[in-house]
Amino acid sequence: MNVEGGVQLAELWSIARRRAKLMAAASLGIMLAIYWIAMALPNRYESYATVLVTPQTVDPALVAAGVPESDLNNRLYLMSAEILSRGRLSKVIDDLRLYGAESQYMVREQIIDRMRDSVDVEPVIPELGQEVGRRRFDEEINQFKISFSHRDANVAMQVTRRLSHDFIEQHIETRITLSQKSLEFIDDELARLAERIREIEARVAEVKNANPGRLPEDMTATQRRLERLMTDMAFAQRSLAEATSDEAFYRSQINNAPMAIGEMTPENRLKVLDLLIAEYIARGFTEKHPDVVMTKLEIATLKQAIARGEVEIAKGGDRTLSYSQQNAEGERRRAALRRVSAEAEIARLHAAVDGLQTLLAQTPAVAEILDGLERDYRHLFDSYQDFSNRQLEAMVQAQLERRQLGEQFRVLEAAFIAPEAASPNRLLIMILGSVFAVAVGVGVGILRESLDLSLHSARQLQTAISIPVLAAIPNILLEADLAALRRSRIWTSLGAAFVICFVLVGGAANYFWVNGAPAFLSDDSTLEAPVAGEFAPAETRTAVGADG
Repeated sequence: MNVEGGVQLAELWSIARRRAKLMAAASLGIMLAIYWIAMALPNRYESYATVLVTPQTVDPALVAAGVPESDLNNRLYLMSAEILSRGRLSKVIDDLRLYGAESQYMVREQIIDRMRDSVDVEPVIPELGQEVGRRRFDEEINQFKISFSHRDANVAMQVTRRLSHDFIEQHIETRITLSQKSLEFIDDELARLAERIREIEARVAEVKNANPGRLPEDMTATQRRLERLMTDMAFAQRSLAEATSDEAFYRSQINNAPMAIGEMTPENRLKVLDLLIAEYIARGFTEKHPDVVMTKLEIATLKQAIARGEVEIAKGGDRTLSYSQQNAEGERRRAALRRVSAEAEIARLHAAVDGLQTLLAQTPAVAEILDGLERDYRHLFDSYQDFSNRQLEAMVQAQLERRQLGEQFRVLEAAFIAPEAASPNRLLIMILGSVFAVAVGVGVGILRESLDLSLHSARQLQTAISIPVLAAIPNILLEADLAALRRSRIWTSLGAAFVICFVLVGGAANYFWVNGAPAFLSDDSTLEAPVAGEFAPAETRTAVGADG
């Protein structure tokens, strides 16, 4: 084809006539090949089930759900990941005996991946959202669809039902497990808090037992005891001063009084002392009065001296003390005893005061320890009370989930046997294939024409040699040529018809060989109930039939 002078419409028509057979053969061949491929593709039947998410049946104002109502897409993603896991899908494959032929040349992981690709879980957009054409972000979706595609419509239905039931069971199991785990966590936390509270109580008791008198509640009593001790100390100091003064006074009386010889004998002294005791009793003194005690002690001493034969004699010779001196000596001794007693009492009071002051000084440290323990105790007790209330709520929520009164999944539309194959769309394949075949045929014709360097018209010749063409002789066909042309056309038509019929019949046979007989040619009973056959055991067939 010479394109230097441009291509006119008449030349295009000439090109189409010259390359019609080639273009028709290329287009027809591609169309028949696409037809063969379309008929050889296996039918895939898709079955789906619609699951409705029903809200909690108990008023949420009375009992709050133990499981948070998260976004449905997130929950579907988590449940899908659990249900479409290798273990669950492997069990479904074994129970329904799926992919028997594929298992001969594929490993289990590849089979599971193929099955996972055939499962689709997606939310169902409400009709209002579909009319608008796009979903609002705040729109609540309470339905989702589970679909499964397979070469066998029965298997597609059984697997879809099994997956929908697995979704429901997984939802129930997840909610029950979550509520039970929450209850167990609260019980464990309550036990831990109770143990910590007992430890704090034991520690408080230990601190109180180890610090008697140092406790904050003992501070007031300790201060009052200290005040009383200070008062007693002042009284004892006054008594010491009086006893010291009396002792000095009576000592001076003894020293200044004249001594008498034979004035007083021990026997007379005993009589005097007996009279003195009678005088003390008459004055109301008790047996424990210091004067009475001293007088009795002197009587006992004199009696012992008389019993031993001893006689008290003054230092200046055989003179004895006078009566006044003896009385002064007795008073001095009593004053000395009072002084010693007062000094001992003062020492005791000093020791008691020092002990009480030490207790008061140590009280703030003990109070700080007890305050820290008290803060810990209050915090733990408040936490224990809070968890106790939460435990009651968790028990009610767990009971709510066990009785399945919370949010539930319910099969709104059960899976059914697909009446026709969902894929492949052979009509669309043929339409697109025809367009592609025509385009390829035209392209082949143009390519063949562009590679042909021969001249087919006077215009092409004139352009090629740059000499005007005076006349052109048309193609003259004789009768024999016409007959040969007719025979060629007949044989071409018969060959084309044979090829077309062979491809059509072969494609139909290939369809039947790959997909089996159509539904209207098979027994109608196969569409009424799932026939598990080699796909499912007896117990699975019973369960599916009951559900259908």
